[in-house]
Amino acid sequence: MSKKVSSKNEMFLLRLSKEQKEKIFNIVEKSSYNSASELIRAGIEKEINLQMYKDNMDVIIKELSKLIDVKLDNFIKSERKLIANNVRVNALNTYIMGEVIKRLMGDELYQEFLKIIESGRVKANYFVSRNAEDISKEELLEFYGIGKVYRNE
Repeated sequence: MSKKVSSKNEMFLLRLSKEQKEKIFNIVEKSSYNSASELIRAGIEKEINLQMYKDNMDVIIKELSKLIDVKLDNFIKSERKLIANNVRVNALNTYIMGEVIKRLMGDELYQEFLKIIESGRVKANYFVSRNAEDISKEELLEFYGIGKVYRNE
């Protein structure tokens, strides 16, 4: 004896055009479906599942977004560490350069060097605090001219 399905199927009347009916029977002949009813039930089940996924798309997107954020957090933390290390190295290089200038070229050039560094720090802070899209090309050219006064250009 075969097991009966626990849920009771209900009859549903479906009206189709003659072309649709012929297409259904053609598909049944070429497919693994045993009957037109089986094919139609499978199509209805697929459409119900598709609609269910569409209805839950916001939840799915939020969950995917959370997963992406988790993955990006580690990347962002590592980038911050790299930037912090780069800032430390640059500060150390600037200090060493100042000491070299002071020892080799004397106090007068060292004072000029300090003025250039201060000018660069002020300009850098000004640009870092602004939105990149709001900075004109002329301002950027001015920014990259940090040592202009010292080089007499």
